[in-house]
Amino acid sequence: MSFLSSPYMSSFVGFESLFDEIERMSSMKQSTYPAYDIKKLSNNSFIIVLALAGFSTNDLIIEATSSELVICGNGDKNGQHEYIHKGIAKRAFTKAFRLADNVRIDRAEFKDGLLSIHLYKEEPKKETPRKIPIKS
Repeated sequence: MSFLSSPYMSSFVGFESLFDEIERMSSMKQSTYPAYDIKKLSNNSFIIVLALAGFSTNDLIIEATSSELVICGNGDKNGQHEYIHKGIAKRAFTKAFRLADNVRIDRAEFKDGLLSIHLYKEEPKKETPRKIPIKS
């Protein structure tokens, strides 16, 4: 397994250099539920896909700030159903992804038990130096 494919690195989208976060992330325990993929569609386009069998759009909350994407799911209510066998893990979760400064959320789609969140990386605006007049 390469360093960049470790579970700690998979929660970062759009960072080219992740080494500053290694110490902080290594002390945090990350949940593997729900299962998810992060796909790079192009140099400026990503998609996060979460496997959420049994959930509906009403069970999900997606919140984003400039540096973090948080997805929360409300699981089964206790005592709502009597199960003979329960193999589909529909339990409450919170999954957070750190985003680089220039990564933005484009849209979210929920289809066939898969939540897809489309992200894109904005090109940083070039700053041009400006001349400062000197008064005498």
